[in-house]
Amino acid sequence: MKTYLSILAILCFSVCSQAADEKPAPDAVVVKVLSAPLPHEEDKRAKFLWDTFANKPEEKQFNHYTTEKWKDNFAVFSKALIQKAKDQNLDTDSLRKMLDLVLKHSKGKIAYLPVGAYQTTLDGGPVWIITVKWEYPSKDEAPGLGHIRMFAFDQKTMKQVAFDTCM
Repeated sequence: MKTYLSILAILCFSVCSQAADEKPAPDAVVVKVLSAPLPHEEDKRAKFLWDTFANKPEEKQFNHYTTEKWKDNFAVFSKALIQKAKDQNLDTDSLRKMLDLVLKHSKGKIAYLPVGAYQTTLDGGPVWIITVKWEYPSKDEAPGLGHIRMFAFDQKTMKQVAFDTCM
C-alpha cells in the first residue's frame, strides 16, 4: 500500500509541475478598464505603471514564452487583446494602432509579447496602457520573456504619455 501511495504521489507531483510549466493560451491576455487614472504629474506616471503592473500574476503567467517565433506570437496575442477589447465595447481601432506602435518600438530587435491592455484616463482623456513581456533574442538559444514593459498612449492623439521597463 505504501508503494502504491508513493507512486501516486510521484505521478501527481509530476503532472502538477508539468502543468506549471505550460504556456497559457493567447486568450489568457488581460483587458480591463481601470478605475485609477494615470497621474497628472508626468514624473509620477512611470511609478504608477510599475506599481500597478510589474511582478503581478497577470503578466508573470507568460514567463514561459520565449523569443522563438516572437513576431508570430505578437500577432496572435494582439488579435486576442483586440477581441477581448471588442467584447467589452472598448475602442479597438485605437488599441490596434497602439499595438502597431509598440511593435515598431521593438525595431525588430527586441522580442515583444503583448499580454495586457488596460483602459484608463489621463486628465479626463482616454488612455490605453499596454503591457509587454520582452527579451533580447539570441542566435544560440531562445531565452524566456522574463521582463516587462508598460506603454501608455493617449487614445485620441496616439502620443505616448508614459513608459516604464525593467532593466
